Amino acid sequence: MIVYRPAPDLEERVREIVKLAGLNYVDAKRVKCVRSYGSRGRVYARIHSASKAFFTGLGMKPAYVIEFISENFDKLSQAEQEKIILHELLHIPKSFGGGLISHGRINFDKEVKILRKIIKSQSKLCMDSSK
Repeated sequence: MIVYRPAPDLEERVREIVKLAGLNYVDAKRVKCVRSYGSRGRVYARIHSASKAFFTGLGMKPAYVIEFISENFDKLSQAEQEKIILHELLHIPKSFGGGLISHGRINFDKEVKILRKIIKSQSKLCMDSSK
């Protein structure tokens, strides 16, 4: 049986990555993270959402949940984890309306590389300004 646990440490990383990468369309307060335990899959993470009808019926704004498969994700390096987080965030459309961008609509690997360069330059700027 798969067990899910809130992952506030990963929510903090998502907020930091959203800010540094300039993903201004992502409302990081409405992106929640969970770790799953007991999965036999080979993936590192999955992003979940629901339909606009679902959110409307519940009177909620759209939200997303990123599931991190603990057995696979937690043993990755920080850099590899960052790539996975960016990949999952890229599934969120600019409308932030609850939908998801599927594989094949954008070049995820290319976009992750571009965003990692932006993060590195922003991180360096932050470090330089603290001197």
